[in-house]
Parts: sequence; structure tokens; C-alpha cells
Amino acid sequence: MFEASYSVTGLQEKVRKILLSRSAYNSIVRVVKARYPREACGVMFGRVEGDTAFINTISEIRNIFESSYRFWFDVREWMETILKAREKGLEYIGLFHSHPGRSPIPSMADRHRMLECPEEVWIIVSYAPESGVEMTAWRIDDWGSSIMKLFLIVT
Repeated sequence: MFEASYSVTGLQEKVRKILLSRSAYNSIVRVVKARYPREACGVMFGRVEGDTAFINTISEIRNIFESSYRFWFDVREWMETILKAREKGLEYIGLFHSHPGRSPIPSMADRHRMLECPEEVWIIVSYAPESGVEMTAWRIDDWGSSIMKLFLIVT
């Protein structure tokens, strides 16, 4: 299974804080609104320094379920997107997806999927036209650890 590049060495601190650039935030919101009422998803790139992930680039990938209550993607598309970004010098940070009209807290299905790539950052966006956007960031380390809400700042 693919490991996020910041966990490969095991020497760096684990990510606890996300600094999301305003342009990446706007891009995520644009994707989420365009796909509403279906769940949107994509990958996030940037760099990790110590316990902070700086996210400045996102790339939408297709939700193969085309569903308003669950998502997943074609693993080939995910890997191709990551490999193309690496060729440009970008570091893979994790995934984002939306919860149309629901809470930005990871569902049980989300938690299960998060365990497939431990330490990967997940941003979940709650969106409905009448209630607006709410965004949270999460990480889980392994089967024996709890899910951790990360400090998210839009810069």
C-alpha cells in the first residue's frame, strides 16, 4: 500500500496542524459545490515540516460511487494523480471529500478507509447551500489508535 511520504522515514513528528492555503481552500470549496449533492473527493499536496502540513495544491478525483452519502475513487486514478504531482516536486499529504448537508466528522466508513493509509491527512467538508461550508481535518495512525482531529488554519 502507498505510504504518505512524510511517514516513510518515521523520523519526523506526526502531523498535528494543517495550514491550508487560501487558493487550495477555494479550490476545494469550488469542487464540493460543483459536485453537490454528491460527495466530492480529491487529493492534497504540499509539504510537511515538523508537525505541520502546508497544503497548497489540490486535484479532484472522481467519486466512483456518484453518491450523496459515500465516496471512493479509482485507485489507478489516485496513484496517477500522485505520481504526476511528484514529478512536479509536490508531496502527497492526503485526501479531501465532502459530506453534503451532514457533519464534517468522519463516518464509520471513513474511519475504516483512513486505516488503509495510516497518518494520511483527511479533510472533510460539510456543505449545503442553506448552511454553507464547514471544514475539519483528521488523522489516524494505526488500528490501535484513536482518530485525531487536527488543527486547521486557512492562510
